[in-house]
Amino acid sequence: MIKDMRDARLNLSLYFVMLFAFMAVPSYASTGNLLPDELRWSPTVIAEVDVVDSIIPVAPGFSRWGTSLYADSIPAQDDTDRNWWHLFRKGKLSMSDPTVQWPKFLGFCVKVYNWGDRVFSTTDPDYVVGTGKKWRARLINDNWANSYYMKINPQFNSVMSTPFHVLVGASLQYMAVSYTYSLDLSHMITGSPINYKKQEFGFNCARFSADGYYYSSKGSNIRTFGDHKGHLREPFSGIDMTTFGIDAYYFFNGYKYSQGAAYNFSKIQKQSQGCLMAGFAYCNQNIAFDFEKLPANLVPFLKFEQLYYKFHYNDYNLLIGYGYNCVISPHWLYNITIIPGVGFNHCYADSESGSAKLLSISGRAMTSFTFNSGNWFAGLQGRIRGNWYQSKRISLFNAVESVVLSGGIRF
Repeated sequence: MIKDMRDARLNLSLYFVMLFAFMAVPSYASTGNLLPDELRWSPTVIAEVDVVDSIIPVAPGFSRWGTSLYADSIPAQDDTDRNWWHLFRKGKLSMSDPTVQWPKFLGFCVKVYNWGDRVFSTTDPDYVVGTGKKWRARLINDNWANSYYMKINPQFNSVMSTPFHVLVGASLQYMAVSYTYSLDLSHMITGSPINYKKQEFGFNCARFSADGYYYSSKGSNIRTFGDHKGHLREPFSGIDMTTFGIDAYYFFNGYKYSQGAAYNFSKIQKQSQGCLMAGFAYCNQNIAFDFEKLPANLVPFLKFEQLYYKFHYNDYNLLIGYGYNCVISPHWLYNITIIPGVGFNHCYADSESGSAKLLSISGRAMTSFTFNSGNWFAGLQGRIRGNWYQSKRISLFNAVESVVLSGGIRF
């Protein structure tokens, strides 16, 4: 029995000696020049030896010494989980990836989106290319003015227009969707009430474009008034205008022409190209003229007794026009677009003509210079949007004009 105990102590001692040599010697040899490279051991090599694994069990993610393995010593594993939520959390989700596993309803929506993307966003790469970025942000200097031409019977007419008001704003765009908001800078600085506000919404792709807008302004300057001789610049606070609406166009040559390249900075036009476009416009006009606030020196030129006029109506127009992109150089693009429209006005009961349907004629005109340099861009744009109201007794044409300077970045 004593002999057996001695043999057991001897075997245990030999085991610890071998274990110490197994752990210490390779580590020491691997740090110096005692062994050639092919005979040196490392934790990575040890981790790959099946025999050692069978002798010394190791918890997952740890070495035989109880320390965590170096992350770069473990080969990366392929991510085979194609669940949409898993990929979304890792920032690797792409709606164009056919291997992604979607729930049924989401999968249907993604298929519709991908179909629409192929049908409405495909372009000829020899003429139009994408920017490679989804987001665009820009700062805006918007110089905005309103004009009115009013005729009451054959005896009286007047022209009124505001000076250009300097608005500042910002625009944020994601893929085809954009939002722009601008405020009157002069009123913001002086602390006086803000009388001019402007919001614009947009959706633009290769085949069609939709632009929503909201304008609000108060006051104007009288330029001509009845029989008064000479040019005027009389401030008139009796005008209150609010208008909102949407313009939508289809581009018949959207495969080679990009309206977004000229006005949304979403594409790059490589070769000059023109395009016929057609669409629909809806506009809600609410304009009031209060001649009780007329300057005293102009009261003698009034030819009518009624002093308050309101034009409140919905305007529906069919549009057809033409746009042309002229590529001046790889960095510079010029565009001009003219879109007239014809339709009808549906007047509200509080309008000057009461509840009635009248002929409507409208027009849109745009021009732009666009500069691109990598992900940076800048643009100078001019726009005019006009509507004509004609009843048996009164004619009113009003327009919103703007000159916009902007610059920004794609990311």
